[in-house]
Amino acid sequence: MSSESISAKSGRRVLVGIFAVAAVLLAASMAVTFRVGRLSLDAEHKMAAQLGVLNRLPDLGSTIKDAETGQRGYLLTGEDSYLEPYTGSLSKLKTQLAELQTLAGAGEISKNDLDRVSDLLQQKLAELAKTISLRREMGYEAALGEVKTDRGKNIMDEIRVIIERMRKAAQENYDEAVQRSNQTNFLRTATFVGVTFMNLGFLAWAFRKIARQEWLQSGQAQLNERMSGDQQLTELGEKALKFLAEYLDAQVGAIFIEEGDSFRQFATYAVPGPKNLPQTFAAGEGLLGQAVKDKRAYLIRDVPEGYLSVASGLGQSRPQRLMIAPMKVDGAVNAVIELGFFHAAYKADLDLLERVSELVGVAVRSAKYRTRLQELLEETQRQAEEVQAQSEELRVSNEELEEQSRALKESQSRLEQQQVELEQSNSQLEEQTQVLEAQKDDLSRAKVELETQAAIVEQASRYKSDFLANMSHELRTPLNSSLILAKLLADNREGNLSPEQIKYAQTIQSAGNDLLTLINDVLDLAKVEAGHMDLKAESFTPAELLDNLRRMFEPVAAGKGLALRMRIAADAPVTLEADRRRLEQVLKNLLSNAVKFTERGKVSLEVARAPNDCIAFTVRDTGIGIAADQQESVFEPFRQADGAANRKYGGTGLGLSISRELVRLMGGHIQLKSELGKGSVFILTLPEVYQPEKLLPARQIDEPKPRARAAVPSETGAAASRVKKSRIP
Repeated sequence: MSSESISAKSGRRVLVGIFAVAAVLLAASMAVTFRVGRLSLDAEHKMAAQLGVLNRLPDLGSTIKDAETGQRGYLLTGEDSYLEPYTGSLSKLKTQLAELQTLAGAGEISKNDLDRVSDLLQQKLAELAKTISLRREMGYEAALGEVKTDRGKNIMDEIRVIIERMRKAAQENYDEAVQRSNQTNFLRTATFVGVTFMNLGFLAWAFRKIARQEWLQSGQAQLNERMSGDQQLTELGEKALKFLAEYLDAQVGAIFIEEGDSFRQFATYAVPGPKNLPQTFAAGEGLLGQAVKDKRAYLIRDVPEGYLSVASGLGQSRPQRLMIAPMKVDGAVNAVIELGFFHAAYKADLDLLERVSELVGVAVRSAKYRTRLQELLEETQRQAEEVQAQSEELRVSNEELEEQSRALKESQSRLEQQQVELEQSNSQLEEQTQVLEAQKDDLSRAKVELETQAAIVEQASRYKSDFLANMSHELRTPLNSSLILAKLLADNREGNLSPEQIKYAQTIQSAGNDLLTLINDVLDLAKVEAGHMDLKAESFTPAELLDNLRRMFEPVAAGKGLALRMRIAADAPVTLEADRRRLEQVLKNLLSNAVKFTERGKVSLEVARAPNDCIAFTVRDTGIGIAADQQESVFEPFRQADGAANRKYGGTGLGLSISRELVRLMGGHIQLKSELGKGSVFILTLPEVYQPEKLLPARQIDEPKPRARAAVPSETGAAASRVKKSRIP
């Protein structure tokens, strides 16, 4: 075989090998391309499906909001025209749910969530229909009562939560599909570049196509997110205009929203001043009006002089391109967006504006419905307040008229009755005149006799008091001797007495001390009644007084298991001018009674400022208490709240009587507040400065129902003036 034939065969083998490798590479490339293309198509399908979900979910929420808005408008006004959003929403909901059911069947959204939303929507529509029926048949209040149950609100809240959850899931799926699409597109681009320039060109074109689609879909999704939530028209317009201007790289812009028969400017972007832009326009007026009339978007090149301009600190200039896009919902234009560009504008920009047209239109319509509903609600509340105020005025007027009428009838009846009584009285007075003349003579004689008896009683009372005062002194002398001897016997210093004899001596000493206490009480009472009680006023602090009382009663209270509390209020006077020994005697008596009649709980003494420059000592206990019908008698000599108390607790019944008289002599008074079984409160009130000239007579203090008692003679003249040591009547 010749070398040429070998070379030819070898060349053919190389060519075959090259073509084989090329074929394999091409086949592999085509297989990879096909696989990558399939993945890309799946990702695009996934993106389109999820974008459809993202677009339909807000529509679903907006539609049920429209239904609720129509229902609320009808509830407030009662006019059927406000039900148009409601009736229009019923068919839309069926269509939208059917579309979402298709997506759920394809596995693009959660079927459980969609089923739950469908069920809740049926419940919400049933609730709306019920309130509309109640409003039509039974009136506003019946429908309002159903609304106030919050059942519809709770359903709407759950619908929003589930729709938001579905939207987030769709957004996550969409983002994942975008990422997967980007990855597959990159792989496909690299494969095409490695194969041929043709594939590179095709991939570049396809990537650009997909990028444009992604750009459009991303713009829709981001704009939808910016406009989500309950926003006012101005806020909604500003957010939508700002996003579109930034997303499309526009240098100037404005948004006009339908208001009645015209469109009014609601927001601007980078406009130099309001005078450079029309505030309103009607359909058919200028390019804006023509876009509304034709219901289509315009891209204007070579913008003429004097048109919408862009300004900065360095100057201003007109834009090179202009886009005007109407925002539509259900075929009606309710907003117009105008954007200006320094650079060339592309059809993709116009495509984006056309795609978001219905999205912005639905948001504007919802915001307008919310604004109108708020206005109607405020108007209804204002009218309700006016009606309530007028109703209240009428009610007051009716009550006044009824009261006046009733008063007139009663006056007339009284006048008639008085006329009859006067006629009877005139006849009776003539008869009684003669009887009164005879009684006058009898009263004169009785008055003389009473004056004589009063003098005798006064003299007897004075003799009694003098006798008691003198006898008390005479009794204490031998009694003190007996007490000393009884104590000596009880001490048994020589140890010659038996325990029983010591007990007898202690009994004699105890009985003697009780008798001495009784004699001292009788002596004090006699001194007060006879006018022989001497008071010595001095200045001291309440703290010193409470320290002495605390040292005296803390062991006694602790022995009975009682809590003893003594407190001086922050506003209490720092010093007090009074007879300290007598005041301490009174407080000892009150605290002793409180401890004696309290089995468990606490006893407290509080010092505080009282009105009219006075100081109050309040003794509280949680003891047996005093019945209301016995609170007056406890201040009488030899009386206690209950006859059985003498036997159970002991005592002479003179302490409170003497205490009240001593407090009166110091210019104060004692008040008692008590309830049987819940303890007692004694309030001792004294002036901060001793003022003998202002003393009240005996028995004139703290006695709402005074009993008959011989008067205590009072002294006049210089003895009534204020002195440091005085003799007080």
